[in-house]
Amino acid sequence: MKNAEGFVIGVLVGAVGALLLAPASGAETRQELRRAVDKGRDRLRTMESLAEERIGVLIDEIQEKTAHLMDVGGDLVESKRQDLLEAIQVAKRALAEERDILTRASRARRVEAQDIDH
Repeated sequence: MKNAEGFVIGVLVGAVGALLLAPASGAETRQELRRAVDKGRDRLRTMESLAEERIGVLIDEIQEKTAHLMDVGGDLVESKRQDLLEAIQVAKRALAEERDILTRASRARRVEAQDIDH
């Protein structure tokens, strides 16, 4: 916004300078001054419009990139969740196998103990 304010101040200073140094009549000078002010206003409006457009484009880009990052992040989280679920399944199978081994070993010891007792 400082650029726009500087521009307007520059136009006004230029217009006042032209008024003071102009060899034309007062009416002509006032008319020229009005033209310069109108031209400055038009340029300022144009600059504001361009700034609004650029801001709109930047906001759209930020929204798109944020959505993309959320999607990528979600995919990454889902991938890691799947890895974790697979690791849990592997651990469950390993625990089940160990339980079976311990159960068989316990039965074998009981059978041996019964055989010794008889």
